[in-house]
Amino acid sequence: TVEHVDVAYRVRRREQLVLRDVSFHIARGESYGLVGESGCGKSTMALAIVRYLARNGYVRGGAISIDGRDVLALGTNDLRQLRASTVSMVYQEPGRALNPSITVGRQVAEVYEIAGASRKEALERAEQILAKVQISDPSGVMRRYPHQLSGGMLQRAVIAMALASEPPLLILDEPTTALDATVEAEVLELIRGLRSEFDTSLLFISHNLAVIAKMCDRVGVLYAGELVEEGPALDIFEDPRHPYTVGLLR
Repeated sequence: TVEHVDVAYRVRRREQLVLRDVSFHIARGESYGLVGESGCGKSTMALAIVRYLARNGYVRGGAISIDGRDVLALGTNDLRQLRASTVSMVYQEPGRALNPSITVGRQVAEVYEIAGASRKEALERAEQILAKVQISDPSGVMRRYPHQLSGGMLQRAVIAMALASEPPLLILDEPTTALDATVEAEVLELIRGLRSEFDTSLLFISHNLAVIAKMCDRVGVLYAGELVEEGPALDIFEDPRHPYTVGLLR
């Protein structure tokens, strides 16, 4: 739940408000799309939810809660625990989310080790989750480094890491932008299947309305840092009320 959230960045000693009075709610198991053009504040909202804002960014007002917990009030250890078990995030460029000097298998296995599994068990479960995200030859991929994988394979590996902890909330920030159309369709289909299997709530961020229409139950339209329209995806796309939404659809 996001309630009346304002987010600001401090630039050259001046405060720049980039999100104003944003409120929305994602039900358990629901897929919520946040849509808008580049620079409207979509990624900033996602980073505010998991408290990953840049050092000069801060939530100036409002409240954010995940699974009933006040995110803004959490201490360092509790916040680390929240990110490890309750909320996961998949970024726009999968290559940047992985450490280039560590094999893919070790990075996926680390998620299970943090949760308390032994190294042997973690590696076994890492291979299982890579198979679940439809990576062919998961044992071979485990031994490779990120630069040895294609964009689609990297994104599948990152999705595997995000889902390894079976989080109640999964945030996807433009997860298919860097992929070609064929791979994009495969990854979207994969996310849909895994969402129902894990019963995970999704916050899906995109400027691609076709993707949002396919993936989301409800949609919020963000324009210049403000949520200008919200409702069921079908209603928003068939009967948009705000001029900005109409323009986006065109």
